[in-house]
Amino acid sequence: MNVRALFLFWLVPALMLFWAGAAQAQSDQAPPAAPQPALRTAAPAADEPSAVAASPLPAGIEKALEKALDRKLSPIMRTLAEMQEQKIKLTDVLGGLGYIFGLVGVAAYFKRKPG
Repeated sequence: MNVRALFLFWLVPALMLFWAGAAQAQSDQAPPAAPQPALRTAAPAADEPSAVAASPLPAGIEKALEKALDRKLSPIMRTLAEMQEQKIKLTDVLGGLGYIFGLVGVAAYFKRKPG
């Protein structure tokens, strides 16, 4: 088997893996998450109305509503957090191997003896 055949033997699969990895990376890109508002830890200012005074609901109903919303939204928040984690995928590994074999093929092509 000559060097050119070996080069083509590794180049075609490497390019296919590269294109598949690039297409997968483009489809995995999500729009950037909106910045979350900072949590207030200090007491409200004197000129700022308090949340309890501005709320038309009684305190017991408001707390129950917040508890129910937290319970319903927790799976969604957990899913969003999992989506933002960086994980190594099979396409990433195969793409890396494709790069390696492609570079070895290019090196073998240029190192070949003429003639």
